[in-house]
This record gives sequence, C-alpha cells and structure tokens, in this order.
Amino acid sequence: MRTSLKITAGLAVAGMLALTGCSGDAGAGGDDSFKVAAFTAGYGTPAGKESLDELVEKGKEKGWDVTLYTSDFDYDKINTDVQSAITQGADVIVAGFPDPRQIAPLVNAAESSEIPIFSIDGGVEPNDDFVQDITFDQQQIADLGLGALDEAMGGLEGKDVMVIGHDPHVGIMTRSNIAVDELEAAGANLAGGEMKQVLNPGTSQEETLKFVTDFLQANPDGLDGIWTGWDHAALGAVQAINESGQDEIYVTGVDALGAAAAEIEKEGPFYASVLQNWSKVVDMTVESVEAYRADGTLPEEDFVEVEPELIDRTNVADYEPTM
Repeated sequence: MRTSLKITAGLAVAGMLALTGCSGDAGAGGDDSFKVAAFTAGYGTPAGKESLDELVEKGKEKGWDVTLYTSDFDYDKINTDVQSAITQGADVIVAGFPDPRQIAPLVNAAESSEIPIFSIDGGVEPNDDFVQDITFDQQQIADLGLGALDEAMGGLEGKDVMVIGHDPHVGIMTRSNIAVDELEAAGANLAGGEMKQVLNPGTSQEETLKFVTDFLQANPDGLDGIWTGWDHAALGAVQAINESGQDEIYVTGVDALGAAAAEIEKEGPFYASVLQNWSKVVDMTVESVEAYRADGTLPEEDFVEVEPELIDRTNVADYEPTM
C-alpha cells in the first residue's frame, strides 16, 4: 500500500512535467538537471563501495547530477549531509545499505520535501520510509549456507558449529539468528554456547581469526563447522583453521567475494559462499529511479527480495566475482 508521501510525490512530479512541457530529461524539481543524493555509511565494506560506485557511474551515464555521501558508519554525518542535499534541491535520494534505525532525521526531511527514497538493502521487511527497497531473501541466505555445511559435515545433528554475526547490520542480524535457530532445531551444538558478535565490519577478519583461534586452543576437537554472515568473517575463520593444522572444519560465508571464491577453489576449509549479486540490484534501482524521473512513476512494489545463489566447489570455476 502506498503512503500519502508516495502518492503526493508522484502526482506532484507528473503534474509539474505536464505543466512545464519538460521532457524525461528534466529533474523532478523542474530544472534542467536531475539531482540524486546517494549515500552509504558502509563505504569501507566491499559491497558498500562497489555498489555505490557502480550506482554513481550508471547514474552519470543516464545524465543524473549525482552526489555520493559516505562515512565509516557515522550516521550523524550521513544525516547532516543528506539533509543539506535536500535543502539544495535533490530530486531523489538513494540509500545504500542503510540502517533504518539511524536515518530518521534525513527521512523526516525527505518526507517534508516530498522527495522519494529508493533503498538498496535497507532492511528485512517493508518500510514506508522507502518507496522501494531491494534486498536479498535472508531466509534463503541462511538456508543455503546451512545446507552447504550440512553437506560438508555429513549432517548437522550433534555437530559443533560456530556462528559469527554482527547485530548492527539488520540483514546480518536476521540471517545469523535464523542460522542459530535452525542449527539448534537440527540438533547441532552452538560452539561457545552463543553467537559470536563482531564489533566492526572493517576488522571482522581479524576479530573472527581471534574468535576461532582462541576457541580451538581451548577446545582442540570441539569444532566441526563455522557459519558466518559475510565473507570477511569467513576468511578470518579459514585463516584460523589453516593455522591450527586441522583440515576437517568447514566454513560458509555470504557475498562470494573474489577472495572467498579463490579459497573455495582450493577445496580446503572454505566450502561455500552465498552470492548476493549487488550489481543486479543496482541495475534494478537505476531502472526504478529512471521511471520516476521520466514521469513520476513510483514502483508498484515497495519491498523486493531477490534470490541469492550458492557458490561452491561445483560451480566456482565458472563464477566471475565482481567484488
């Protein structure tokens, strides 16, 4: 169901274009440029950087006047920057991997100015703050990784499995908790008794290396598998396993980074990773923004879940990573 903001914004743009006789090249604000304010607080992560850089590049190819605002998970800066962009006449906002819990100031400013927000991976459920949010199905992500672990370990029941999460990221929090629940339901033992929480995605490889190293030193035979919510954590787990000299502990990740694919090809501890094709999501977002630019059309669906894909030993040789 559309919010009143969505309806008002769409009608306002359509009416303005009709009255001025502007072509699709005109901005929603009625001038000769189409101003897009894009932002991400996760520019230091591969997905954040690659996706937003690609969005900017493709937007410029379409003729957008696009400005990218970034930070290292500093949402005070993001809120300030985007509110400033709104006062300077932004027509559209594109949110890259936002935490919906931390962007209320810019959302309020956008609503007051009747500016739509298109989001990439902005949560795990419909949110009226966004006219469209495109993300990946978290249930499927968890299930694909657990299925790979099940295969690698010869079953889940009775196995000792570590789960690595990061609750500040809504998607990782959701899929990690699904993994914990399903492991326990399958009769697996949660290594250490609880999920391990990484504090900072930027240091997740080092943090996970320490988690796994410390656990293996205290429990030399107490680990069969590790489910991680993203690949940098998985790479840290693989490093710890390799350094321990054990060769029958298996790891799964999420994102299918180039470094992860290289490890999977070695047929060592890194067994599989779940691909989130962010380039595809960027293309879908650009298409939606272009439709709005043309005549004020807003997406029919405000929440779109894309199916992920498992990259493992059977298909990694044919896989071409984008990150």
